[in-house]
Amino acid sequence: MKFLALLLFFFTAYELVAAGSIRGRVMVETSDEPLSGANVRILGTNKGAVTDAYGEFRIGDISPGTYTVGFSMIGFQKVTTKVDVKEAEETFVEVRLKEAPLQSEQVVVTASKREQSLQDVPVSISVLDATQISYRNSVSLDEALRYVPGVNMTGPQINIRGSSGYSLGAGSRVLMLLDGIPFIAGDTGELIFEAIPAGHIDRIEVVKGASSALYGSNALGGVVNVITKPVASVPETYVRTYGGLYSKPTFDQWKWSDKKRYLHGQSAGVSRRFGDFGMSAFFSRQVDDGYRENDFRRRYNVFLKARQEFTSSSSLTLNAGFLHQFSGQFLFWRSLDSALIPPIKNQTDNLKSTRYYVSGLFNTILSDNTLITTKAMWSHNLWGFQQMGDAERTESKSDGFRAEISARVSLGDHHIVTAGVDGNLDVIGGAMFESRTIGGLALYAQDEITLSEKVSLTLGARFDLQSVGLTERSLQFNPKTAIVYNIAEGTSLRASFGRGFRVPSVAEAFIAAGGGFVRGVPNTDLKPERSTSYEVGISHQVFEQGSIDVAAFRSDYDNLIEPGLIIAEQNLNVQWRNVTSARVQGFETALKLGFFEDNLIYSLGYTYVYPEDRTKNDILKYRPRHLFYTNASVRLDWLSVGGDFRFVSRADRIDNELVETGIVPDGDERTDILVADFRLGADVSLGGVSLITTLNVKNAFQRNYVELIGNMMPPRTYLLSLEARF
Repeated sequence: MKFLALLLFFFTAYELVAAGSIRGRVMVETSDEPLSGANVRILGTNKGAVTDAYGEFRIGDISPGTYTVGFSMIGFQKVTTKVDVKEAEETFVEVRLKEAPLQSEQVVVTASKREQSLQDVPVSISVLDATQISYRNSVSLDEALRYVPGVNMTGPQINIRGSSGYSLGAGSRVLMLLDGIPFIAGDTGELIFEAIPAGHIDRIEVVKGASSALYGSNALGGVVNVITKPVASVPETYVRTYGGLYSKPTFDQWKWSDKKRYLHGQSAGVSRRFGDFGMSAFFSRQVDDGYRENDFRRRYNVFLKARQEFTSSSSLTLNAGFLHQFSGQFLFWRSLDSALIPPIKNQTDNLKSTRYYVSGLFNTILSDNTLITTKAMWSHNLWGFQQMGDAERTESKSDGFRAEISARVSLGDHHIVTAGVDGNLDVIGGAMFESRTIGGLALYAQDEITLSEKVSLTLGARFDLQSVGLTERSLQFNPKTAIVYNIAEGTSLRASFGRGFRVPSVAEAFIAAGGGFVRGVPNTDLKPERSTSYEVGISHQVFEQGSIDVAAFRSDYDNLIEPGLIIAEQNLNVQWRNVTSARVQGFETALKLGFFEDNLIYSLGYTYVYPEDRTKNDILKYRPRHLFYTNASVRLDWLSVGGDFRFVSRADRIDNELVETGIVPDGDERTDILVADFRLGADVSLGGVSLITTLNVKNAFQRNYVELIGNMMPPRTYLLSLEARF
């Protein structure tokens, strides 16, 4: 009791002394236009704020003294200024920011679990913002990721720099976060992209390379952090609708329906603040007839967010999401002559899923230098095949729990320590995987030290104890080291080393269900896979027009888990095995330029990957060696026009057993992927209502290609969208 009383006295006394505050306004340098959403940070502390719709901010509970305050916003040059804070007084600051290239001062949070300038991040990271998602009319998250340098999709599965191939929807070497909280299915270990509506995404941060030192299992290939839109500082209502049409098949023998195939969707959102409390709600509906037989989809999403600011030093954010989906299942084509028709046995396969989650994030600043963050999430998943070949109805249901508490301590301007503990628990049932309970616990710490004006060092480590109900629990130690050397203003050199790991998913170890041509075979002897990753890179600001980034990387994998195929009586049996030691190495370059006050923007990304199967002295499956993405956009007042081009080279190796046995006829018929998309948009304001209309033509030249064996990708698709904000 005496200790608690002393502690209470200490914090009470602290509050009595720390009575100063900073209030201010941030505007554009060349005008009196306020800047909404600008970041304001007191350097060397955990205190900060974001400007409201009027460009204003306030930071309270500051100890008396002299501080350096930083102001930053995407598209503007960063500014720092000295501010004197006196006890029981409020200091006013007015700052004007100068416009600059888009990427010059972009702030990211995923690389080190804190806000950092993109220039200071010690690893490769790409950012996709809401504007890019919207003008491409990406109706799903996985569709948006197809434009990120170094990332390619094999059907619904993500591959970052060759870390993943295709594992039939079981397990992922990329970890997805939702607002910083792991968001991954506890039963299959896959990423549920459809559970996050694209219209409610603020930005996506993609970290490339092993990140297990901070994020644990599944992050050995990279991390995708989906950050949802914040509650608006002023009332906002959003309505959007789109409609589209698939072009008819290239060849007459591919035609399977006399009806035109359509897709359309509607979404709406609202955001309001009531003093220190704010909330937003979002709903979307998607209907897709499908361009292939039995490839339809009906999807409904609901998303809710609430934020309560208790004081200037503490806040609570709650999120809730709901997904219901019913869709046909197109496994692979009947033959190349019937490329849009499934095998007879699978013509009526379908899948139904219902998923929802609730998450919370509580931030509290104990002192100027110490920030405590608590995160938690509960998710429920119920999904199953209503029909799958000749199999009876199979289902899986799971409840997942994630919790984390972390502390970030700023020891002056040049020393930041982040440490925490997190845990996970998944309770699984249903015929698909039977009853399973799995979980784990981890401790992690990271120390970021600024050694000089030019050099900063990051040291980190994580201890994990994970179990998937196998005979052997997995104790993992994963260190991390990174260094950034600022050669000159706007130019930085970086190098990093890290270890990663992934425990097998329940699906990989225990699946024993299936139907039609596919059946699972359990393997309870699976061991965790591990990786050791290296990267060196250089980032350079190209005058005032943009930036260029070049990186070389290498990852060595042990006990890599890959699906092994067993063909018996024209049925496909799948068993996941530790069969491969592998090395994936290559280089990547990314360029982004902005001209004429960013009315003309051009970007380019090229990645070369050599994915070596060292056990078989061969190439790893489903890993293309060359990725080239480029896009350009031009804005002329209210009119905009743009285009995207993607080149993905033909994968050297696939599952040839499926071709040789005739299970997937003509499955070796595949080419390089060459896709061009174009868009035309108009953005006008009428009576206080912002109207945005976009016409998209995807796969404009009707290139016939596959990402996955026996799966033809969409033909030319026309999409027209209308969005209103008021």
